Amino acid sequence: MPRIVDGDNLLGSWPGRSRTDEERRLLGREIARLALRDRRSILVVFDGSAPAGASAGSDALYAGPGRAADDLILERLRAEADRRGFTVVTNDRALAERCRHLGARVERCDRFRERLLAGRADEKPRGDEDLAYWSDVFREP
Repeated sequence: MPRIVDGDNLLGSWPGRSRTDEERRLLGREIARLALRDRRSILVVFDGSAPAGASAGSDALYAGPGRAADDLILERLRAEADRRGFTVVTNDRALAERCRHLGARVERCDRFRERLLAGRADEKPRGDEDLAYWSDVFREP
């Protein structure tokens, strides 16, 4: 089941973390590792514009200038034929209700964070597929 993460909402609910560009990049990398480990698609969406020359990862999107992540998350869900196959990670009650109304499931940020942190001890690449993924992520354009 694919997940869509409300990135700024997750960072804002995470003690000791903030919504800086560096924290967004770090979160993007952490989520990419979780997606690889779980063999599941996870898209993280941030508010506003991406910092110049920086990437939070291949599965991270910025909503665009003056635009909230919520709008892009809902847009992505509406474009899916089977929305019941999606889980949106957020603590934003209004966004959660709209996602449920569209048929998606909702997961609270603290539960997702537990899953994210559970794999931190395993930092070494595992197998050729893992190495290929990270080589692609860090390949020069």
